[in-house]
Amino acid sequence: MKSYRYVDGEYEIRQEIKRSEFIATVKGEVDSDAAEDFVREVRRRYPDATHNCYAYIGDELGNMTRFSDDGEPGGTAGQPILEVLKKQDLRKTAIVVTRYFGGIKLGAGGLVGAYSGAAAEAVRSANISQKVRCVRLDIVCDYADITATDRVIRRYGVQDGVEYGDSVRIFAYVKEDDADCFVTDVSEATLGRAKVTNLGVYAYKKL
Repeated sequence: MKSYRYVDGEYEIRQEIKRSEFIATVKGEVDSDAAEDFVREVRRRYPDATHNCYAYIGDELGNMTRFSDDGEPGGTAGQPILEVLKKQDLRKTAIVVTRYFGGIKLGAGGLVGAYSGAAAEAVRSANISQKVRCVRLDIVCDYADITATDRVIRRYGVQDGVEYGDSVRIFAYVKEDDADCFVTDVSEATLGRAKVTNLGVYAYKKL
């Protein structure tokens, strides 16, 4: 996968359905361990809740998933929350839907609608960002070419450090698919003086 969408930050919404209060909390940029920590944090936040149901996708590829009904009838809470994440094509994102039972049973269909609806509303309230698979490049240039080189870097990616010596060494992350074009543009901008080395280090970056 060359990119993925995720919830940028943590958000919470509240809904009341037939006297039950549903609190949906969503958090992004979490791997599986961080997602489990997040679930525990929400449980501590609402220790007297009837249920804290959750789902998360803990990797960029969408393969690392987990969900829990936390005492609700099987298939009525965790799985519907997970389907919201999948439908919105979100990765490295977790949702916990907390329920305070209000005395009126919703039935299986009502529970599915309540949990999925609360999860979807939490996602709608959130800022969604995207990260792209990038490669780390090592650019060596003359001091006179810093401005031209930096201009190309800003067009393609993000800088990741500078070292000053007899020449200037700049590290940058550039979209994997743009790496060849980047090398060409740096060469043209510096009249062939700058040298670019692909370090073979890959990471997902917000550009």
